[in-house]
Amino acid sequence: MAVPEAEKGGAAAAITAALGHLADTLAVARVLVQSGLAVDLSGLDREVGDLCAEAVALPRAEGREMASPLADLLAQIEDLERAMERHPPLR
Repeated sequence: MAVPEAEKGGAAAAITAALGHLADTLAVARVLVQSGLAVDLSGLDREVGDLCAEAVALPRAEGREMASPLADLLAQIEDLERAMERHPPLR
């Protein structure tokens, strides 16, 4: 059965949307950390792992298109990690 045109790229679009939401969450977390507040990142590793697994499951061409957005997400996570090291929570 042929996949309707509207559904093609649906998984890739969903991954892209989820990456955008995670990027927004990381940006807010970074601001909170820089303000001296503690942030709870529990579950972040699971969410990122799930997105990576979903990207790997995409057809090869679509999966390759996810490499750059996933690398950008990794950079944001690393930025947050550095911010957490520079700005420990205020007591």
